[in-house]
Amino acid sequence: MNGSGNKNRNNEYIRTNRQGNPNSQNIAPGRRQKPAINAFLPEDSPKLKPKKKGISGGAFLALVLTACVVVGIIGIGIYAVLNKAGEDTEVLITETALITGVEELPAAATIPIIPAEILGDETECQNALLVNVTTGVVIAEKNPDEVVYPASLTKIMTAIVAVENIPDLEAKIMIDRDMVAYAKANNASTAGLFAGEAISARDLLYCLVLPSGADAALGLAKLVSGSEQDFVKLMNDTAAKLGMDNTHFTNCTGLNDINHYSTANDLYKLIYYVLKNQILYDLLTTLTYNGSPTNYHPDGIYVVSTIKRNYDKEGLDLGYVLGGKTGYTVPAKQCMATLARKDGEYYVLIVLGCGDGTAKRAAHALVSHNLWTRFLGIPEPEADAAEAG
Repeated sequence: MNGSGNKNRNNEYIRTNRQGNPNSQNIAPGRRQKPAINAFLPEDSPKLKPKKKGISGGAFLALVLTACVVVGIIGIGIYAVLNKAGEDTEVLITETALITGVEELPAAATIPIIPAEILGDETECQNALLVNVTTGVVIAEKNPDEVVYPASLTKIMTAIVAVENIPDLEAKIMIDRDMVAYAKANNASTAGLFAGEAISARDLLYCLVLPSGADAALGLAKLVSGSEQDFVKLMNDTAAKLGMDNTHFTNCTGLNDINHYSTANDLYKLIYYVLKNQILYDLLTTLTYNGSPTNYHPDGIYVVSTIKRNYDKEGLDLGYVLGGKTGYTVPAKQCMATLARKDGEYYVLIVLGCGDGTAKRAAHALVSHNLWTRFLGIPEPEADAAEAG
């Protein structure tokens, strides 16, 4: 490098300080990195003719160079402080969670840390969002803020409101004719409950989430608020509390309505909230359930998760998937939210608008399975147990 020895020493001092700054060397791969504040020094000093009066050209140049060095050193110090502060703010605030095996979870409001992979047309759904819940990192996304119909993913909110407003889950509710008739008239999925059946709130919750029972949703709404209309007010209040700014509910079942909508990002906030409550977490991750005996089900009502049913329909292995919730209406197409765990870390995947509007294939299961396999890999087969000698 050309120039005076003084400039070489100054540049070497700046380089040494940069190398000694741990924050400039330990930034996570792929993480957005703040530009460094550099002190640029000229390669060759211009030769100025001396003036008879005032400061000499050489003195002026020396003053300028000294100022540049000082500014550079100060700049490096400021950068080190700011860069350290920047790293601190990128560490997500944690809140105590009740997920088995996870003591803390990052706050859902600040999930983007590193740029997510943008999914294209090869991912056959309208919207998608894949998040590592443990770290708060968005792994992949596709139109996550587009307003769409959530179908029966609505019932996740129904479960939240019910759990938070029913002090005794062993309390009984009588399923009436209107609940059964309403579900049948709207071609909604049901848990197979009968008019006149007395069933506990706990069993109703499993009938709501696993088989996506509209009859169970209406039963819970009546138990909590006396009517679906008043129950929906609580759903929207909870959505506002969770920061679901692009969500509005008009019913507790997920039946299609132009004013009943959400986004993938908002639904992630909803599921994130579920993961901080043990009762709700158990609901979402149970694949089969046998309830207590009722007057119409003496052996207890037996229900199977639609996650398991749809994976089985396509001959797919659940792999890392622990459970989740499905949804379907013709306008919404097929929707699925799944929770997975790998190497002690938890992940949530939401896919919306899958398939062609029919339910001939479990398109949401196929899309979800492909994304889980793509980003988490295929689970290694469990080692065969050793035979007794």
